[in-house]
Amino acid sequence: MNYSSGLLIFLFAPILLGSFLLWRFPGCRRVRYKSLVVYVIIMTLLIWGALIIVAQIARAKVPAVEVIIVLWFTIGWRLAWTIWVRTVGRLGQKWVRWGRMRRRGGLRAPFIIRLIPICRATLTVIIFIPLFLSTVLTHRCKLTDGQDPQSIFNMKYESIRIRTNDGLTLDGWFIGEENAERTIIICHGAGANKGNFVWFLGPLAYKGYNVVFFDFRAHGGSSGRTTTYGIHEKTDVIAVVNWLKRERSDQSRLIIGLGSSLGSMALILAAAEDPRIDAVILDSPFASHGELAMHHARRLPIIGPFLTNILLAAMSVQTGANFFTVSAEKAISEIGLRPVLIIHGQDDFVMPKSHSRRLYDAAKGPHEIWFGPGPHSNIVTTDPDGYTKHLFDFLNIHFGPAYKRGQHQDQN
Repeated sequence: MNYSSGLLIFLFAPILLGSFLLWRFPGCRRVRYKSLVVYVIIMTLLIWGALIIVAQIARAKVPAVEVIIVLWFTIGWRLAWTIWVRTVGRLGQKWVRWGRMRRRGGLRAPFIIRLIPICRATLTVIIFIPLFLSTVLTHRCKLTDGQDPQSIFNMKYESIRIRTNDGLTLDGWFIGEENAERTIIICHGAGANKGNFVWFLGPLAYKGYNVVFFDFRAHGGSSGRTTTYGIHEKTDVIAVVNWLKRERSDQSRLIIGLGSSLGSMALILAAAEDPRIDAVILDSPFASHGELAMHHARRLPIIGPFLTNILLAAMSVQTGANFFTVSAEKAISEIGLRPVLIIHGQDDFVMPKSHSRRLYDAAKGPHEIWFGPGPHSNIVTTDPDGYTKHLFDFLNIHFGPAYKRGQHQDQN
């Protein structure tokens, strides 16, 4: 499903669902407009309040349009639930009433009638709920930057806009260091934006590297509404590399990718396709979407893995990305002899440590692994000095010190 078709479905779904409801169920035509207005006002305030709380935690901003988008999304699913209840939720209801009447009259009713409510509930669990969750997980509202390199580190930056091969526009920052020939690309995690990840600039600043931050599709200031947790986002990483090689070639003779969580998957998939990414640093990575989902689903025996497969299938259908087959483990084995550094938090309960170990074992070139202090994607704030040391020791070993242009002769 491409961006345009997904946008059309989002825009027209509530209208089509509402029209079907009014046509099929005449009783719904008695609309109480005062109640409807109150409902919209209350839902708007609740959504706005919830987004404000999330934004405060993430140190981000809530664009007013996102409140409207979430409200429209909520109305669409409220209509979908009403239709579901009035159709699937009433399947076999006549037989259920007949069975109750027989039992009240002291007569027996076939046992199969008692299974009808159970079957309806089962259909809701295996169809409606996964469809709803898959939509929530892959179609996100966006929070924009609440902080930038200037406000946090007093560092100047250049705002950039990058076009992807599939027609989306990415919002980014380029932080140049005088005469630096190497560039590090920061790839953020799911639900975040470049502003959330500006803290990575602290350990990276004034080390002879330029730094690029950007928002993935469906995040921050970038276009798009559908996220695939690294599968289609690899296109975004390659678009940034294209921009650097075209617009900042002298400053990007060497390109290092640093990806966290979703960003780690996008980065390694991009590196497997694009040899211009000279090294990868994977922070809080996972081996595959299916295995990560199953790891958490096993906490609910039998039903958890079953529903997870349905959820992944629904996500695949909605996004056009195959969440069953993509593997970072396979991708890391395809990047050849390029250096790989893997970083994982000791307190990370989101990504299993075993996934990082598997990626480490799958790497064919020079590779290192560091289990540092801190939770998921936050080692850089828990131990910034340790983060700096491990990262630049790794880069210096494999690429040498980051000499700046004009200094090479001075070193000889």
